[in-house]
Amino acid sequence: MICRVLPYQVAEGATNMAIDEALLDLVARDPSAAWFRTYGWATPTLSLGYFQSWAEAEAEPRWRDAAKVRRATGGGAIWHEHELTFAIVVPSDHPLTRPNTALYRAVHEATAQVLASLAVDARRHGDLGPEEAGETPDRPFLCFAGRDGEDLVHRGVKLVGSAQRRRAGAVLQHSSLLLRRADAVPELPGAADLADVTDDPRVWSDRIAGRLVPALGLEPVAADWPEGLREAAEAIERRVYRNPEWNHKR
Repeated sequence: MICRVLPYQVAEGATNMAIDEALLDLVARDPSAAWFRTYGWATPTLSLGYFQSWAEAEAEPRWRDAAKVRRATGGGAIWHEHELTFAIVVPSDHPLTRPNTALYRAVHEATAQVLASLAVDARRHGDLGPEEAGETPDRPFLCFAGRDGEDLVHRGVKLVGSAQRRRAGAVLQHSSLLLRRADAVPELPGAADLADVTDDPRVWSDRIAGRLVPALGLEPVAADWPEGLREAAEAIERRVYRNPEWNHKR
């Protein structure tokens, strides 16, 4: 199966989430190809997991005036500033969609290989012994303050986390690679804080795409935006991600 790879793009949070959902709809309708894209955030933004409380974010002074959006995927909140976000959308009959951990592991293993090529030893948290794994807070508000078994960690620091959204016919997986500590979250270092690597997301974008897509058994094909996708994404953005009823639903 081919995987159409879109160019790196920077956009506002609501736009990013809407594009990913539009791609999910596209693959659900036409499962003949997978889609992959990498992106950045035009404004530093807090994305809340689907099940998180908006009121909890508003109650914390550092998030009160920050740009915020609710994701369609689960997990904890992510501060998107010095990081690379990437999304893969595959048909639901792709062999890595069941069990759901198979896609997590394949994506994270490929990402770990990219990190290893730059001398950053990132490993699956579930494979670490108790001393290496350290203590894990119980359901922290921030995704990167916690540790899931599938997360990638380097010296006890979480560098990569992912979350999924499934619907009939397709699966979307969001992933985030933390590149550098942000002023808003000084407690969360990134890869460039821990090793002599670049924090340029465009450089990482090429490396991740080049390794990850083939690792999923897909043939990468550079692609432009498909006809109608931007219009579909704009409609989703207005209806969902810029709609207070969606963002404040929990």
